[in-house]
Amino acid sequence: MFIAFGGLAGFTLGLAHFLSLSRVVQMLVGGPIGLGLVLQLVRFAVLGGALYGIAQLGPLPLLAALAGVILARVLVLRRSRPTNEAV
Repeated sequence: MFIAFGGLAGFTLGLAHFLSLSRVVQMLVGGPIGLGLVLQLVRFAVLGGALYGIAQLGPLPLLAALAGVILARVLVLRRSRPTNEAV
């Protein structure tokens, strides 16, 4: 039961973490840099805190959560990758 929770929580947190990365980059490049840094710190704190909480459930839920984060990363990267069409 906790393993499924860890996987789903990791996937959801990973999606939020990696989808918000584009906003952080926009802020650091052309927007309010201070707000971008704060958002970056919040992203890491939320993900780290959630993984710490899941680790309290045991090693298998933590591994499932990490697998969910990695799966979310792969999906976000595939979605954002430019196509190889001729210009």
